[in-house]
Amino acid sequence: MDDNVFYPLAMNEPNPWSRILVDALLPFATIKSYKKGSRLLVEENGQLVCRFILSGSVEVHRKSDHLLILTPPDYSIFGLGGQNAIYIITAEASKIATLPLAEFHQRIAELNLWEALAKHMVVTTNKLFNYSKILSAPTAYEIICNQLMELMREPLAIREKIPAERYIRDKTHLSRSSIMKILANLRIGGYITIENGRLLEVHHLPSKY
Repeated sequence: MDDNVFYPLAMNEPNPWSRILVDALLPFATIKSYKKGSRLLVEENGQLVCRFILSGSVEVHRKSDHLLILTPPDYSIFGLGGQNAIYIITAEASKIATLPLAEFHQRIAELNLWEALAKHMVVTTNKLFNYSKILSAPTAYEIICNQLMELMREPLAIREKIPAERYIRDKTHLSRSSIMKILANLRIGGYITIENGRLLEVHHLPSKY
């Protein structure tokens, strides 16, 4: 597989190693369909579990402050860190598989999937590092520009459903008024195209605001 997949992937871009792991481990997992608005932790009955996103649309939030981290693509894996620090909300009817974390490690050993797991973790670590850089940008304008580019990478179905302001506010600690002001100025300047609050296109984002 092309090692260029390591450098760098946006948070919502597929991790090819995840697909390899899910395909191999799915026969051992419990697959369930969840209705829109379901909330899932990476823990069940006091036991840490892994979640495999198979289809539908979900949001991953940080438990400490409910910040929206990402809307992951299909075949994403959550829960490998062994910490119950996130939760998943289904944005529409979704199919999700669950495998106890202890069994995940057992099957990895049995199937000799350590290389695929290591490469999956490298991609995930790089994604999280880039995510931290986006959130720690020095100005509100730079944070908003980063989130606009993230939003443009989302599937059209997501961009058509969520207003740009709401997407940015859910993923940052910025106020609604500051986001709306910057978006309005970018729209007036012809740098972005927004209709009914939905982001249609990013033409060019100036380096300074």
